[in-house]
Amino acid sequence: MRLSSIGKSRLSWLAVVLGVFLGLFELAVFGTDWAPFGDRSSGWFLTWFTIAGTGLIGLTFITGSIVALRNRKSAGTIFLVFIPVAAYLLADPTAGFLVWHADGGGYWETPLPSTGIGLTALFFAPFLLFILTRRHKKRAVYLFTVAASVVVIVFSRSRWTAVLLPRLVGWSAPFLLFGLFWLGTHKLGWPSLLRPRPRAMSRRISGPVITCLAVFCLDIVLTLGLSALGSSLFSGDCIGKRPITHPESPSHAVFTARIVFVGRSIEALTRGTGLRSLGVQERSVGDWAVGVVQERFWGLPSWGPHLVLLTNFIYWKGETYFIDGARANGLLTRVLPIVEARIGCSRSRPVQDAIVDLRVLRGSQRANGARLIGYVRRPEVFTGVFGRPPARTYATGARIEVTGTAGTITITTDQTGIYQLDGLPPGDYTLQLSVPDNQVGGFFESEGSPAKVHLNNDALVESNFDLFWNGRIEGRVQDDSGKRAHVWVMLINADGKQLPGNVQFFLQTNLNGTYLINKIPAGRYRVLVDPNGPNDEWPYDIQYYPSALRPEDAKVLQLDQGQEIKGVDFTVRRLAEREVQVRITWPNGSPVTNAPVYVAYEHTKEYESLRDASDWKNTDQNGLAVIHLHGNSRVRLFGEQSLYNEKTKSQQSYYSHPVESDVGKVPDKIDLVLNSPTP
Repeated sequence: MRLSSIGKSRLSWLAVVLGVFLGLFELAVFGTDWAPFGDRSSGWFLTWFTIAGTGLIGLTFITGSIVALRNRKSAGTIFLVFIPVAAYLLADPTAGFLVWHADGGGYWETPLPSTGIGLTALFFAPFLLFILTRRHKKRAVYLFTVAASVVVIVFSRSRWTAVLLPRLVGWSAPFLLFGLFWLGTHKLGWPSLLRPRPRAMSRRISGPVITCLAVFCLDIVLTLGLSALGSSLFSGDCIGKRPITHPESPSHAVFTARIVFVGRSIEALTRGTGLRSLGVQERSVGDWAVGVVQERFWGLPSWGPHLVLLTNFIYWKGETYFIDGARANGLLTRVLPIVEARIGCSRSRPVQDAIVDLRVLRGSQRANGARLIGYVRRPEVFTGVFGRPPARTYATGARIEVTGTAGTITITTDQTGIYQLDGLPPGDYTLQLSVPDNQVGGFFESEGSPAKVHLNNDALVESNFDLFWNGRIEGRVQDDSGKRAHVWVMLINADGKQLPGNVQFFLQTNLNGTYLINKIPAGRYRVLVDPNGPNDEWPYDIQYYPSALRPEDAKVLQLDQGQEIKGVDFTVRRLAEREVQVRITWPNGSPVTNAPVYVAYEHTKEYESLRDASDWKNTDQNGLAVIHLHGNSRVRLFGEQSLYNEKTKSQQSYYSHPVESDVGKVPDKIDLVLNSPTP
């Protein structure tokens, strides 16, 4: 089918737009690539090969596509000429083997540059000879055949063929595709997209200049976009970081910024990780943002732009953040206002949480002696890690006794809630905070008061105190015969909200049957025992205080700030027990070994979801398991087994269809077949 002139024009414009877009994208990748300046490793040049190859792709596709607007033949030639160079630069760094040492270590071995260049030149030699002699068809075919035979012989004997050849072919394909398209359409006589016309010298000069400026501006925009969309909340393991007193590296940037725009990365939008996986749906929060710089300390020039692109953190629109980050280290991004705030291993945080950092940075530096600094923060309403940063309330006039080498010193927090001691001799110190009776210090027990710190010479050590309302609920659990019962007790928020992490809301009773839940903030709560239903160790049914099976029938406890509620006691009934034999097989009838058989009881959350079932017994080598059922409520039983899937390189779970019945009606023997990918 022959294309009309309109069809030819549309197809050509599509090729131009696609080529320019690919070129701009590769230039943006080139600008964000980490530049290994100062790299002293033996293979330092391989990274530069990749960077150079990426940049060459970008320039070739943009130049060739723009030239194609007026000259198809020249455009095709540009694409074909740069195939060997780009293919080698991009193929060589990844064309290697992992070679193991005798001691168990390994290193990545790639071909020497001379070997890689020689093989690449040999691979393209037949095509080059054919192009140079194409006007003499017989000679061209003869030279191509001879050269191709040499290529086959050499590559059949080279140890690098398996890793280098596929990469050369792969990276050559896009150049070849565009090159043949423009040369082919030229030979077919397709008209130019833009017809040549006489232009003044000034226009001939200004045209390319304007085009280069436009490409440069688009490259910057796309580079900023890639940096934003590539943001990540991944964090490596690291210990806590002390307050910042000096730049840590040339790229270290410390400043404050008010967020005016937020967005979400590709990771958050498509892979179900980051904010999305944590259930954060609010559109005013993102893992990258545009901020207006408020206060500069270092890393950003005073003459630089007020707007900065912030990545790798959780940002709320309208909030101000203290940023302890690093400027991006790409070839282009290093000169753009892009800063990675880093979700971990840094002190980046909302500015209201950074009062110690700001005090240290704004204050004068002490030359002699160690320094001790920290804050005391009052109890607050819980918002959650991924909630909008709350306004903090710090304790003014809180008294702290500091005991150590210098004796005992009593100090109080100032109007901002900060205490500070300078010029201390090195040694071990104990900090004792005076805590009100209805409050308690420390997110965890080890973080409360007293706190122990060690000071070195001229060191700055931070020790903070977070106070919580010490609301308490306590009681006793006994069975229907009056004996103490060892069960699980759970506290839930009556309003359905998440409880703070400092509250141990799921715990077992003590050996005498008592329990105590403390650090509870003011609110409305329900208490229940055995939230997962009966078990061999606690054969009692789920029960909400005082004696309900469902949450809507439970008593709601109203707890004020620091209040203690005693006497939240339970009497649980020991349930009758029976054995059931369960056999699990695959669809072909073979037994499934070491497969858990789950039991979920009615009125528990496991009964509805099944995925969270926590009571199980594993099958033996014959696929048999003996389970114990308690009481006569309704239950669901099902089997599961996980196998490693070689195709997906991940664990694949298989489930049986659940058996649902009252406990008294469950058969003594049950056969389950694993034939479902979901429970």
